Amino acid sequence: MTALSIRELASRHWFYLLLPVWLAASWSLRGASMWNQQPRLGEAIVLFDWCIFMPVLFAICYRDMPRRALALRMLALFCGGIWLAGQIVPPDAHSLLGFGAGLRWVGLIVLVVFEAAAIMAMVRIVFGAAPSAAALERQGIPPVIARLMVLEARFWRWVWKRLTGK
Repeated sequence: MTALSIRELASRHWFYLLLPVWLAASWSLRGASMWNQQPRLGEAIVLFDWCIFMPVLFAICYRDMPRRALALRMLALFCGGIWLAGQIVPPDAHSLLGFGAGLRWVGLIVLVVFEAAAIMAMVRIVFGAAPSAAALERQGIPPVIARLMVLEARFWRWVWKRLTGK
């Protein structure tokens, strides 16, 4: 890869460059003395960072993504943020996280339902009469992954034809 392509890739996907830095900063907050003095403030900071701030940054970075795909990924980040906050916040400082755990399960159920519908749509496109990478891209799948899915479908069709002799 050339320096220009790395720079272009970093400018398009800066969210993933920011993510490990934010995680390291949040994890260092775990060792702060604030947990003894103001545990609710620390918990609120961590929840805000991972449940609101990071999904909003994701939305800013990928604002050109189809709305449905963006909303689902933001919901996934929100649910993951509740889990991550539970890992970062010391156990004796959990007060808001008890309420958030219920929201996480509701969000996960919604994600599973929508992802199942998306998977069924992808299977119909990929294994349909004329698999189309463009149709998968309209569903919010990156172009490289869409082409790989179509290639995989062609491979499995070829295997099936060889096994059945059709």
